[in-house]
Amino acid sequence: MHSSDDTWQLATAVNPALAEQLTDRLVDYNQTRSTAVQERFRPGNLDSEPVHAFAVEPDGALVGGCTGRVERVWHWLNIDAMWVRATHRGEGIGLALLEAVEDAGRQLGCRWSDVTTFDFQAPDFYRKAGYVDYGVKQDYPPGHANYFLCKPLGAGRRHDVGSS
Repeated sequence: MHSSDDTWQLATAVNPALAEQLTDRLVDYNQTRSTAVQERFRPGNLDSEPVHAFAVEPDGALVGGCTGRVERVWHWLNIDAMWVRATHRGEGIGLALLEAVEDAGRQLGCRWSDVTTFDFQAPDFYRKAGYVDYGVKQDYPPGHANYFLCKPLGAGRRHDVGSS
């Protein structure tokens, strides 16, 4: 496909160099629109900070764990992985792990936490822990749903989904 005046053409081949340029141009644009984005892309602010909590047996065997990462500039904790061995589910280990990671996030300045979970994983667990749904992707993976949930971490804060 070409423009009507032949000033551009559509290229659909995978091109890592153009993809990198695209990302750079989008970041440049975003920085002109948001001081928070400007701050995020300053040197030293790009890396996320990991936060972990694990339940282990005396011999070091993993019973469960929760890992996340903190985006300090934006004050968000992202929960990346959570798992508890089936034989220990329902004992409060998952909540203890989640709360430990949330506390670590709070200590690093986080005001909110975010998690995605499939319908066959733990959406009700997160809801009981105070998370609220803000979106769902249907048929992802096919035949299932992927839930997007968030939670305010500040004491006494009221959080309306969609507001900052």
